[in-house]
Amino acid sequence: MIETKKGKYILVAEDDPTNQYVFRKILERAGYDVEIAEHGQKALEACKARRPDLILMDMMMPILNGYETVAIMVQDPNLDDIPILALTANAMRGDEIKTREAGCDDHIAKPVQMKEFLDKIESWLKRDPKTWMPARIAGREPPLSATG
Repeated sequence: MIETKKGKYILVAEDDPTNQYVFRKILERAGYDVEIAEHGQKALEACKARRPDLILMDMMMPILNGYETVAIMVQDPNLDDIPILALTANAMRGDEIKTREAGCDDHIAKPVQMKEFLDKIESWLKRDPKTWMPARIAGREPPLSATG
């Protein structure tokens, strides 16, 4: 397994080659290990091969779009606790609400502002996994192994 200076692996699900390049360069320069998936099906396959610490999800992709992909991820107990940040070209308030309702934990409007983009990612990666739980699973009963 590849370890970076930050030791964090980010999966970017994005179909646009220019955006793929930009996100990869920004994140790798910040010290993250990055994988690009050009559509939702590839993102699901990548998650099964290696569990990411964070997922950046373009919501409008071919084959399996971001909304469909997130719907599958949040139903998978092996993936449902990974933070998912929506990437959309739609900066309207309604789009942010729609991505959260779909199961995303946060929203980043494209084009991104590099400092704000990296600050948001860093804040999500600094969360304590022992005390943080995505809102989408917070109301579920704990697994039997967690209750003793």
